[in-house]
Amino acid sequence: MTHVKQPRATYPQERADLLVSKAALMYPDKIAVSFGKDELTYRQLDEAANGIASALLEKGVKPGDLIGIYMERSALMPVAMLGVLRSGAAYVPMDPAYPAQRIQWMVEDATMKIILTDAVHEASVRGFGVEPIITASVPSSSVCPGPESNLDHLAYVIFTSGSTGRPKGVQISHRALTNFLVSMQQRPGMHADDVLLAVTTLSFDIAGLEMFLPLIAGGRLVVASKETAMDGTALLQQIKSEAITIMQATPVTWKLMLAAGWESSPNLNVLCGGEAFPRDLANALVPKVGRVWNMYGPTETTIWSTCDQVSHDEGSVSVGLPIANTTVYIVDNAMMPVPDGQEGELVIGGDG
Repeated sequence: MTHVKQPRATYPQERADLLVSKAALMYPDKIAVSFGKDELTYRQLDEAANGIASALLEKGVKPGDLIGIYMERSALMPVAMLGVLRSGAAYVPMDPAYPAQRIQWMVEDATMKIILTDAVHEASVRGFGVEPIITASVPSSSVCPGPESNLDHLAYVIFTSGSTGRPKGVQISHRALTNFLVSMQQRPGMHADDVLLAVTTLSFDIAGLEMFLPLIAGGRLVVASKETAMDGTALLQQIKSEAITIMQATPVTWKLMLAAGWESSPNLNVLCGGEAFPRDLANALVPKVGRVWNMYGPTETTIWSTCDQVSHDEGSVSVGLPIANTTVYIVDNAMMPVPDGQEGELVIGGDG
């Protein structure tokens, strides 16, 4: 099929941070985020995000401004992200593992004036010529006088790897992010009783699913440490100890876990993406877990554009069908749809 367009689906005309606030009203005392022994209830998460937003607004931050997030993995990562969104600004995730020169270039390209960080990296941020705000030191607030929801404003800017030259900043709107999250909530699915293990560095766009999807659904977000995320045995232990039901990762991570002697996790939903999904890996995963999904999408189209549930089979693994309000075409050099069965270029359109 050279053209697939899903029926139009409705979704809330609200920013992701406001959807999280609605979940906080429903589940105020439920654990929303955990990192090791650190835990935040939904009320604590929401009020901490209000505090960050208020601090940013007091410094004159306005819609369209870009705020850096440069911090180690912790329970405060989603607080920083939600706080920026609530202020009306957009966040720019930056991995502290990046070379200082790359970070400096991102700071200058995004004309960043403020970076949310932690005490460990405060001096580094000042070295980039930017004002640091230590996320952990900002007082929480029960209210936030943030701007009204505008889905056409930017939610985040994420820089590509720069493997083909200088990194480029991809601008993603609130409309695109909300449509994506609500679509993912329905398929592959995320519910209030789900627990998601987040293993992806914040500077990789797929981390947006991990940070926001459980929180709009009233589920629980477990942030894995950097060390755990790179250790197949540690990941298997955390999946068991935290009763994880959803985890998203690239094929490399799933191979790490298989190499660590993975027997089975029957309640786990596997989301695999970021690179081609080898058939032998898919067939190895399917018998061990609840469901396996292949996720596909370039950074420019808001994280994932298509997905498909994978079964034990032969041949290549399908990238599946478009997510909600997304259209895909397979076209030739003249941008005309190719006949069924012929190869062409994939062209993606829609709300993402």
